[in-house]
Amino acid sequence: MARSYRLVDRGQEFLLPPSMLDWLPDDHLVWFVIAAVERLDTLAFHARARLGGVGRRGFDPDMLLTLFVYAMAHGQSSSRRIERLCHTDVAFRVICAQDVPDHTVLARFGEDHEAALADLLTESLVLAAELGMVSLGVVAFDGTKIAANASKDANRGEARLRRLAEEFLTTVAAADEADDALFGEDSRGDEPPAGMGDRTRRGERINQALGQVQARRGAAEQARRERAERARGYEQTAPKGGRPRGADPLVAAKTRLDRERGKAQALLQAWRARAERARAAGGKPVGRPAVPVEEHHRVRKARAACQAALAQHGEAGDTGAGAAAGAAGQTENAGEPPDTFKANLTDPDSRLLKTRNGWIQGYNCQTSASGDEFILTARATQDACDVEQFTPTVNDVVATAAELARRTGRDDLQVGTMIGDAGYDSAANLDADGPDRLIPDAKRRAINQRAATEPAAGDPPEHTTGREQINHRLRTPEGHALYKRRAPMIEAPNAWLKDRRGLRRFTRRGLRRFTRRGLAAAQAELSFASAVTNLLKLATRGVTIAQLQTG
Repeated sequence: MARSYRLVDRGQEFLLPPSMLDWLPDDHLVWFVIAAVERLDTLAFHARARLGGVGRRGFDPDMLLTLFVYAMAHGQSSSRRIERLCHTDVAFRVICAQDVPDHTVLARFGEDHEAALADLLTESLVLAAELGMVSLGVVAFDGTKIAANASKDANRGEARLRRLAEEFLTTVAAADEADDALFGEDSRGDEPPAGMGDRTRRGERINQALGQVQARRGAAEQARRERAERARGYEQTAPKGGRPRGADPLVAAKTRLDRERGKAQALLQAWRARAERARAAGGKPVGRPAVPVEEHHRVRKARAACQAALAQHGEAGDTGAGAAAGAAGQTENAGEPPDTFKANLTDPDSRLLKTRNGWIQGYNCQTSASGDEFILTARATQDACDVEQFTPTVNDVVATAAELARRTGRDDLQVGTMIGDAGYDSAANLDADGPDRLIPDAKRRAINQRAATEPAAGDPPEHTTGREQINHRLRTPEGHALYKRRAPMIEAPNAWLKDRRGLRRFTRRGLRRFTRRGLAAAQAELSFASAVTNLLKLATRGVTIAQLQTG
């Protein structure tokens, strides 16, 4: 047993080896990240640099990009935090070669190269494809909601936004009058008035929020008119019960609710007539009294189906007792009332979204992944539902596959079957042009139960709808096994984005979210996080630094 402890000599001259190359082991992640960034096409980051003139030399964009990649790999996105790590963390000191950039340099780098950071996702896929990876035989896609850099309590309606705009203009006018009285109409002071600087861009954000509200109202009005036309045509052709092929689910649900209300109202009136005749004859009504219209079991069932259809369309409508004005009238009055259209003052581009853990202010991010779990596309959207995002996702995946084939020369980068969940279920999505798709109409538990209790084999019967064909495929062993691949293929990368890249993490200071505000900034951060995830996937799949350096 030793007689004393090891010597702690903090005054020694060589605490670290003289060469930075010896500071960390050869298998440390930082060397892989440095080699990976060297393989990427970073010309877009150098395009803004000005060389050859006078002035202080700037930081190498490749070094700054490497800092961003390594920081995102560890869930760090704060420029101040990255600056502190460059002073204290050996890996960060190696990346910047102990020439620490200020946090303002890092923040401006992210803002100035927003488009280049978004394009880095494609560059990471090109690198993976050149190394023989990225399998497109099966592509899974899904939507995941990520919080914006804004509070859901900052949402305001149009009336409130107009009052804020008027108050802001009144404040500016009062500041102008005070300055005129102090300095004269043709003069100004040595510094701008306190109310005119508007460094927070409050006036611009108020106007932007108003524009968002007006645009959403116009889109909703157009959708109401289109659904009203479909409802009138459906009322003329719909048979009793059921729904004709290709009918809009929301229109059919509202028409069914109106039909059931009419039947219940007829039953109630008939019973009242019999009761009046019995009383007039001095007797009592015979038989069970008819229930009120809204309490009839068929009306309740139709109202529940109508509310589900409204929720699928991302709307809020009145399907209660006060909504018995007819299917066409309901369609015209459905949707959010004018005073419920709101926009966020902090981030007008963000939306109030419902998640399994409650409501958040954020973006609905659409992602897709290859069979070997590389993120192919990542798109931040303002849509509360996934159903309208199928076609844009297909277009993005097909375009990405074509770009990878063009730049790598591989002929096996063809999109096979695209698999999504029930959130994308609609007749339009099933019949749309594009690759083969497998989209169920129920949750995973129901799909598993159908495959177990109602197994199928072979091709689906002829003269069946797209929905019936896919349901048949999902009941076959091959189709069911194919659909079971969806969850690990796409949900795991989405979890990496949120929990490992820091886009959703619960800390002492609250929920982690997008760092910057606006749809474009959120898109850049989402694409960059996806690119970093792909680069780390290369490391976990055994790609060595020597392979990166030699290609």
